[in-house]
Amino acid sequence: MSTKVTTGELRATGTSPSGFSTTDVSAQRNLADKGYTFEGSNAKGEWLHFFVRTLDIKQGQSFAIEQYGGVGTAAAYYRDPDKKIYNGTSGVINFEIFDAENENVEIRTSGLEMSKDSEVKKVEARGHFVGIQETNKKVLDEKGNLSLK
Repeated sequence: MSTKVTTGELRATGTSPSGFSTTDVSAQRNLADKGYTFEGSNAKGEWLHFFVRTLDIKQGQSFAIEQYGGVGTAAAYYRDPDKKIYNGTSGVINFEIFDAENENVEIRTSGLEMSKDSEVKKVEARGHFVGIQETNKKVLDEKGNLSLK
């Protein structure tokens, strides 16, 4: 794994009326938290983030999205233009392509529900990432949730 910049695209429907789309993406192998981060942000201030709580991902594998899950689950977060954070509460992230050697990853979610208080968004996301950065930076708090500081 190198430390090159990630290129690619992340798109989602159900986030906002116009949907989410960006080529400002990042893929990271987080050694401190033993997982992978896949995220993107756009000029409207939106941000979509997935964290898979394992370093052992294989092509074709799926992980359940759980806000407070353990090893082998994934977390999902969406920040809208008003800076409201929605947490992924259910659904699955599928790794249609996971080629660690060539640093090429393609993800797709299914059945993803994200909530903020009583508001629920049904989100479908697809992403393609080329280039995986390696980091020791902590992204999870002591409870295993994404630290949104």
